[in-house]
Amino acid sequence: MKKYLNITLTQYTFINMDTNQKYNNPSNADIDIIRQQMDILRAKLENQEIVNERIMLSAMKRSMSWIKKYIMFELCLLPVLAILWYGLKAYIGLSWFNYFFLLAMLVVDIYADYRINLHSMSDADYQRNNLIETMRKLMVMKRQRALQMAICMPLLVVWLLWTGVESWVMLSYAADDSFKYGFIQGGLLGGVIGGVIGIYVAFRIYHKMQQTNDEVIDSINSLTAADMGDKA
Repeated sequence: MKKYLNITLTQYTFINMDTNQKYNNPSNADIDIIRQQMDILRAKLENQEIVNERIMLSAMKRSMSWIKKYIMFELCLLPVLAILWYGLKAYIGLSWFNYFFLLAMLVVDIYADYRINLHSMSDADYQRNNLIETMRKLMVMKRQRALQMAICMPLLVVWLLWTGVESWVMLSYAADDSFKYGFIQGGLLGGVIGGVIGIYVAFRIYHKMQQTNDEVIDSINSLTAADMGDKA
């Protein structure tokens, strides 16, 4: 029994020494296998990083796409508003100056939306090697939007008050026509409510546009920070 144990311990010692020698002194074939596995792992990580970047760049582009749809909606709505307001002008008796002031304000505002939000950006701005310039454009876009709101909102309030005064004056000429008189009265009340709602909606859309820019800027900062970390 003792002899058997000595033989077993001797065999274990040789096996253990052989295993340690194998791990401490790997062969060239083992080293090649390890290198191949490391190359495969590195390629997978690089491919995954490229895929993640493409997903983020695509998400940035999609996040700005709703602004383009909104401006297209404005363009489609412009002729409808022009026709409807012409009908109201003709029925109530508002001035041509009031009508053309509204049209000019709408046209200039939509054109400013186009120049600020669409014309200043292109598909090339969402490429990987152009993100710093894209971030600069997004910051400029935010400042221009703020300036647009600072100009358009006071003009809109002036036009609403102006329209209200003209409508109030027209009430005296509609005293003999009960339907027209009631229509103008209802229009004045609806104008006040609609004006307040319209200004609120305009500020909500403005805030959402600015927030969209901030989200895209944060995404660009994340990508550029990752690049700096890789280089470091």
